[in-house]
Amino acid sequence: MLVQLIHNPASGTHDELRLGVLAQAFEACGAKVIMGTTEIDGSMQLAEDSELICVSGGDGTLRLVIAAMQKSSSKVPLCIFPAGTVNLVAREIGYASEPEQFASEVMRGYLAGSNARLREPVVASDHGPFAACLSAGPDGVAVATHSPQIKKKIGRNAYAWSFLKLFLHWPRQQFSLDFNAVDGSQNKLSCEAFYIAKGRYFAGPWILTPEAGLGGDDFHLITLSRATRWNFVRFMLSVARGNAPKKLSFASVHRARSVAIGHPEIAEINQFFQMDGDEMMCPPKRIVMTDYVVEYCLPLDN
Repeated sequence: MLVQLIHNPASGTHDELRLGVLAQAFEACGAKVIMGTTEIDGSMQLAEDSELICVSGGDGTLRLVIAAMQKSSSKVPLCIFPAGTVNLVAREIGYASEPEQFASEVMRGYLAGSNARLREPVVASDHGPFAACLSAGPDGVAVATHSPQIKKKIGRNAYAWSFLKLFLHWPRQQFSLDFNAVDGSQNKLSCEAFYIAKGRYFAGPWILTPEAGLGGDDFHLITLSRATRWNFVRFMLSVARGNAPKKLSFASVHRARSVAIGHPEIAEINQFFQMDGDEMMCPPKRIVMTDYVVEYCLPLDN
């Protein structure tokens, strides 16, 4: 069996030693391992004869691999070793963070075939697919303005620090959304912040809405009609407590299959958008469910 182990050498969480231990763990389970890397421009080379792709990294690295797989129409099963700053998809699926346990459980899942697969229809913006989430609002500005140096020292807490600094000069913006709901209806609304939740988790252990999760052929759209400082604090407290945001008077939740996004044509608008925890260089105009499906190889314990 051939496993392609793909990593991002430019990542702040990259650990060459731990990557080597992971490769040895797969080999101890009887697999042959070949390495692959993601490049700064997002390009990578997928091995044509690999039987399992293992992404060692976070959701940003996973997004690049999914994009390459979609481009080549790859049907190779996929797994994620949680080695990034935030690992939303790996957290939801339940992958172990210790190399030996991870490799052992993934190999059992691979040998179990279709009984240990999660089919995940891919959602994409007009700039490419994403793995777990996309949002526009103050949290996007926090992602765009965080310090990579601080991130290397304190991990995802760097985003929290960046967010706290926003309270001095609170960013607000208006977006118009035209979305196609799961019942086929076309809907329009305006908001000052919105979230696209394909997976269950957001920014770590937080859950934007209990109904969201991998495996569905739609996504959840959460909107805040007014994203003032106070409303945003109330929204975050609601999420932290595990409460449904739709109980807030300024929030709404919709299940959708596509969203067209309208926003002002200003240079700073790209700062409001983040995708899988990374800033977006260009603001998206459309989010849509694609026909492409990835298959995650589920971990199986003893």
